[in-house]
Amino acid sequence: MIKEITQFIANKAGLTRDTDIFAGHRLVDTADECDVVLETAGGTAYFDLPERADIVIQVLSRAKTYFDARTRAYVIYNAIFRNHIYGSAGWTLPIVTVGQEYRAMTITPLAIPQWAGLDEKKRFEFSTNYIFRIKKL
Repeated sequence: MIKEITQFIANKAGLTRDTDIFAGHRLVDTADECDVVLETAGGTAYFDLPERADIVIQVLSRAKTYFDARTRAYVIYNAIFRNHIYGSAGWTLPIVTVGQEYRAMTITPLAIPQWAGLDEKKRFEFSTNYIFRIKKL
């Protein structure tokens, strides 16, 4: 499901998966300015509703300058949450794997994008965590 969520974010934010936004990890030689979508902090499974899960996703946005990294994080935040009249709800995620169809019933940020520090090459990073309340279709 991480690939579907990443593709959804890429579509909404005008990014290209595996070029400037990545699912699960970034390669060592990835460009300075990029984003990565990570599975983090577990989530909630519903044993009486096996098609349902609440998944915590972290988006790390990286750039050469503080304000470029901050802007990247806010582009994603705005695209998948803030730019919608009633918040972000009822999105059908793009199909990446045949037979794997999901709906994001709601997407809730845990906070606005936050400064996360510098990486090992002194590039600036911002982090935003979201709860994707997902239902398998």
